[in-house]
Amino acid sequence: MSDVMRPKILLVDDEQSILDSLYRFCRQRKWDALRADSGQKGLELLNTEKVDVIVSDMRMPNMDGAEFLAKAKAASPNSVRILLTGYADMEAVISAVNQAKIYNYLNKPWDDNMLESVVNSALDFKSKEDERLRLVTEVAEKNKELAMLNVSLEDKVKIRTKELQLAVDSVQASNKRITKNFHNALSLITGIIEMQDRGITNYTEMIANASVDIAKALELKPIEIEQIRIAALLHNIGKFSLPELLRKAPMDTFSKADLEVFHLHPIHAEVILSGMTGLKTIAKIVRSHQEYLNGRGYPDKLKGDDIPLGSKIICVASDFQKLESNRLLKKISDPEHALEYIKKMSGRNYDARIVDLFEKYYNVHLQNYRSHLAPLSLHELKDGMVLAENLVSDTGLAMLTKNTVITADHIQRFTAYENDVGGKLIFPILIKSIDKLLEKVASPELDSHHR
Repeated sequence: MSDVMRPKILLVDDEQSILDSLYRFCRQRKWDALRADSGQKGLELLNTEKVDVIVSDMRMPNMDGAEFLAKAKAASPNSVRILLTGYADMEAVISAVNQAKIYNYLNKPWDDNMLESVVNSALDFKSKEDERLRLVTEVAEKNKELAMLNVSLEDKVKIRTKELQLAVDSVQASNKRITKNFHNALSLITGIIEMQDRGITNYTEMIANASVDIAKALELKPIEIEQIRIAALLHNIGKFSLPELLRKAPMDTFSKADLEVFHLHPIHAEVILSGMTGLKTIAKIVRSHQEYLNGRGYPDKLKGDDIPLGSKIICVASDFQKLESNRLLKKISDPEHALEYIKKMSGRNYDARIVDLFEKYYNVHLQNYRSHLAPLSLHELKDGMVLAENLVSDTGLAMLTKNTVITADHIQRFTAYENDVGGKLIFPILIKSIDKLLEKVASPELDSHHR
């Protein structure tokens, strides 16, 4: 972080009331805060102040949040950038991710707990990134010293060799942190992708796990398995380009014009991923993940061996998920019938070897797919119930994370939320937590009976 002990946050918003609210939010958490009511004033502050985190609104006159954060990245590259945006600004968010390399974004109005969590995460990321840069600089300096040495004494060689090994260990540790940060970013992107499905959450991990299991069974190389895993996590990223109606309705209800638009999303995905360092192979896998053996897939109508093996694997797992969630065929909306359809189309749409391996994976891991949770309305909630999946509103707002224990305070807050917005939330509750509550209710009766 910055040289001082207290974190320093730059707040940028053209609305004074929101700026004041964010300033009070920071001061309550003992964070130093600077305020700017425009992107230009924010850039002027960055010329004189070192800040750890920048929180900027998206919609501002003259210079919007995406443009400001892109310029802020050039002016203060080590500051972590966070965007505040409205629900309808997904295109702007994607622009900010591509141009300004933002760390995260939050919808307005924000939840204070969520904002605090995101800022704390950004501060932690900043601290680790500063440490990584320090270590890289240190290693560079050590290597320069080593290159300048021109002595042959054995003792000095041993000393320098030991220093070099310590430097290498530091780089390896730094690389591990970088890898972890990449996976954290991947989880963030996956979460955003799932939000656009409005209600269907935590499915991407299932597709990735199934794809990896099949790839291992086919004895692919470790690097190929990892490429398939990442491609499976990102295969739906192109759906950001689709209208909401096409993301929610079963595909067999689409008009011809709708299908033409829908079939472009793997191409959009390839364009997005190809622009990221090291993801070109993954981008090709994603582009072809909806190609079928018989040439009736999209977007290129590839056949047989022309389809990458990784794409064939993801196709089976992804189509299973779309089927069981009623996104592919109107008549299918459960895992059992989804598997029946996959098997029926084996050899036509899908590679028979992959279908056989997916069925084995299903029998071990997916027979009770989604049956571990009960969807409850707010009035059915009780203290002590546990979320089986992330709680996401119908507008895509992440409200509570998986494994959160429901409290009376949660129930009170969400009652007020439903009254304010007029909507109804559905809580994915872990069935085991319901059973435990029932056991607690029953136990006093059993005790009295024994007495």
